[in-house]
Amino acid sequence: MKFKYILLLCCAVAQLWAVGEAGAIFLLIAPGAGPAGTGEAQVAKADDAYASYYNPAGLGFLKGKEAVGMHVNWLPNLASDLFYEFLAYRHYIDGLGSLGGHIIFLNLGEQIGMDEHGNPTSNWSSFMAAAAVSFGTQLSETSAIGFNFKVFHQKLSDQVVAGEEGKGYSTDFGFDIGYLKKFKPSKATLKSKKTKKINLLIDQLSDIYERQNKLNDQISAIFETENNGYEEMEEQLYLLEDLERIKSKLFKYDSMESFSELDVRLVSIVEGMDKLINSFDELLLEEIIPSTVENFEDSTFVMSDKILFELLEVESFREQFISEVETEIIQDSDDRFNFGVSISNIGPKIDFVDVDQADPSPMNMRLGIFAQLYNDGFNKVNFLFDANKLLVTRYQMMDWDGDGIVGGWDESGFAVSNSGFISGDYNSKGRKEYDDLEYFDDPWYLSIATAWLDDWLLGGDIDHSGDQKIGGYNCTGVLKDSSLGEFECEDGVWNPTNDLAFSDSDFGIFGYPSGGELDTLTKTIEGGKAQIEKGSGDNRSFTKELEEMVYNVGMEYWYTDAFALRVGYIYDFEGKIFNPTFGAGIRLLQYGFDFGYTAGDQGHPRANTMFFSVNIKL
Repeated sequence: MKFKYILLLCCAVAQLWAVGEAGAIFLLIAPGAGPAGTGEAQVAKADDAYASYYNPAGLGFLKGKEAVGMHVNWLPNLASDLFYEFLAYRHYIDGLGSLGGHIIFLNLGEQIGMDEHGNPTSNWSSFMAAAAVSFGTQLSETSAIGFNFKVFHQKLSDQVVAGEEGKGYSTDFGFDIGYLKKFKPSKATLKSKKTKKINLLIDQLSDIYERQNKLNDQISAIFETENNGYEEMEEQLYLLEDLERIKSKLFKYDSMESFSELDVRLVSIVEGMDKLINSFDELLLEEIIPSTVENFEDSTFVMSDKILFELLEVESFREQFISEVETEIIQDSDDRFNFGVSISNIGPKIDFVDVDQADPSPMNMRLGIFAQLYNDGFNKVNFLFDANKLLVTRYQMMDWDGDGIVGGWDESGFAVSNSGFISGDYNSKGRKEYDDLEYFDDPWYLSIATAWLDDWLLGGDIDHSGDQKIGGYNCTGVLKDSSLGEFECEDGVWNPTNDLAFSDSDFGIFGYPSGGELDTLTKTIEGGKAQIEKGSGDNRSFTKELEEMVYNVGMEYWYTDAFALRVGYIYDFEGKIFNPTFGAGIRLLQYGFDFGYTAGDQGHPRANTMFFSVNIKL
């Protein structure tokens, strides 16, 4: 039976991640028109119900209730009847965190059925769906952790090809885990800093009291001499300037109840100092000695003592301020810099027809940052960056121990012989090197680590030809680079070097040539193409791991938290996906509406994709 979905799924996989190593790739389709506008970067932001998908830890910071939904005609340049739907919900529980979840439905459209002879049979509809339950909670004021449990179902056909066993559908489960760290001061830290600043200002007022007390003694001495009081009033002027400077610094706390009372007191002190300075200035202008003016000494003592008494009372405001800070409710501030990481789709292998050909779950690590670059209270500019790594480890047939043979032993380390042909899937050390499927995978709990190592550190020379031997052929003519790492031997033949030891420098580096003509007498091969096998393990590097990753980068501009413009880019070297993205959003009361657009080269399956989504805060 030939199914249309085979073509659709293969193309979708190729355009999503450029790998065919995992099943249920639909779980990697990024939802939300907002994230779509920023190149699908979201793991370190995760500030709405879409956190249930991108990073469940984000739910830990959210309060209230919210529902979101999205609709998109997925891969419009590939098919017209592929539709992706996404619904999510979150609900905050005081003292616990946020519960939520999401539902994904990918409609693959109508499939054309044929039997093994190519005759039409009944058509059917196929789809993929997933449902997840989410929970996120704060570990501290600035960090949170979250989890998902999901069940997903894939219906690809109503029946299988004649002669095959199994089924055309699969139901599986998986887990997600996420962590989000916000690099900003906690509320306790903010209160502590505020208390320290207020204490410092009150300490400076106390210092002014000490200086005023000393100055009052000097002013009293004026009336026992013929001093005009010029130097004393100069010092009083310095005290006045210092007091006004402290008063202006205290103005940032004008929203506090204690401020208004203290400000009234400081205004009275400033007025008293002004009055005292002016009274002496009038005498200085007329060159009158203060001690000669009747009743001037009494009025001066009244003014200076009043200033000193009011300065003394300022100390009593310290406890009022501190008490008010401790009970103050500090509103959440905008995120400045966040780091997020999530691992999704942790679970067992997925199979349909053949259990032995089961594919790993598409376990994906997404890590990224969010940074607010500008915020003036009305305009905000945010930067987002994600990097995705598929944590699936699939090994080619390789010579792990460097003996030139792929396999040849059983798991216990005993050599296996089969009429002169290489047999056995393991090397002499009990490490698996060969499988009839021509590949084998690590279980998910190992792939978390080995997925970062399998393309450069783990393994060895690659057996491209599949004969369980590394190399063994040299070209006696001129090598011509063909394509995809294959070479042709012009004006010569492929000559076997089986008479040499594998460690010999003259041992052939090329594997068995495909498509050539074997000379049964000389064992040489004329024509055909071969790939380098011996030494191929040395040509692998960590760069390959980085090339396999998908990078998402985006910027968004917000005006008064009501209107947004977005731009982004999706970079997938392996999948040849280099797509710019654009988007916009608007917030009206508790409603939010977003639009996203993925551009690209004409005819590219991901190009010309439009996303529409809605957010409703309940």
